[in-house]
Amino acid sequence: MNFADNAPAIDDDRLDGWKIEGLDFPSFRMSLLVKVMDRLTIRELAGVTDLPIAEWRVLSRLALSKGGLTVRQIAMKAWVDRAEVSRAASSLEARGYLARRNNPADRRAPIMFLTPEGETVYKPLMAQRTAFHARVMESLDQEEQDLLDGLLRKMAVNLLELTDQSTRESG
Repeated sequence: MNFADNAPAIDDDRLDGWKIEGLDFPSFRMSLLVKVMDRLTIRELAGVTDLPIAEWRVLSRLALSKGGLTVRQIAMKAWVDRAEVSRAASSLEARGYLARRNNPADRRAPIMFLTPEGETVYKPLMAQRTAFHARVMESLDQEEQDLLDGLLRKMAVNLLELTDQSTRESG
């Protein structure tokens, strides 16, 4: 099935820049979507908390982990730089939202976990984030959502392979 052929024509002046000759790549359009989603996320978070988006990323990864995570593990799960995770974790720790314990496997990489205060902050934010993502996806039926997820997964694998290749070539 070719979804592009069946997609409704949307005449909306706000989509100016969506398809630009010379930049007519689905990956370019995805980057536009990500920018808008990040801006909306920052705005929505600011309306209910003083947590920056980087701290939200760390908080959410820790909340969903069993037994805690190291900075490196969070960076890998969130696909972000370890330094960003480290700074966010330090801030969350200063707020009392996370704590650290010794890591018997590597003393240089403590295991971080949410405190009860961190859990209290996380739960309403997660409800808000769940509602946001439901609104983003509301015009897609389940088949379309599954197709989109599968396509994004394939692209993620391609990007990871390109990243690995680039690391090998520069190393």
